[in-house]
Amino acid sequence: MWKCLKKIKWSKILFWFVFGSLLFSFAYAIGNLLRAPGHLGEGAPYQKLKSDYALVVFQCALGMIVIFLPSILEHKFKIEISESMHIVFFIFLYGAIYLGEVRDFYYQVPNWDAIQHTLSGGMLGALGFSVVDFLNKNVSMRLSPLFIAFFAFCFSVTLGTLWEIYEFSADGILGLNMQKFMTENGTI
Repeated sequence: MWKCLKKIKWSKILFWFVFGSLLFSFAYAIGNLLRAPGHLGEGAPYQKLKSDYALVVFQCALGMIVIFLPSILEHKFKIEISESMHIVFFIFLYGAIYLGEVRDFYYQVPNWDAIQHTLSGGMLGALGFSVVDFLNKNVSMRLSPLFIAFFAFCFSVTLGTLWEIYEFSADGILGLNMQKFMTENGTI
């Protein structure tokens, strides 16, 4: 039985599970986007607005594109990404987009954003190590372990910073709430 479980490509199963969740959520959010009110009337009970569903549509669409990124990197640059890295990436996407945005974990689970930032930092650090490993194998570079660790750290911090700039820009330009500067009911 254990041999049978080892042969299963868990990354493919997880890929289709996450992709299907995002696709279903995308369609559901579009349907609700068309019916949701644009703003709350004074004294009205809280309900999700068009901007809330617009954020879900935007995030799900982006997630359905980004989920193909590891495969694109593997084929275009001939970089080998381990199955465990694929699994961590798919779990991150599921946690950040489906659980975080669609199921409102960012509002309902304390420190959900910190958990996602920790996971993404570790994942990006591992990706930084993979980049250096690729260079060591294909460009015949022999780098010191201290430099490799420093590069992985800088790689992770730089991509994390670019992500925060993206969130800030999307909030300002598109009127979204990616940085969660407002509570679920719209209070700043």
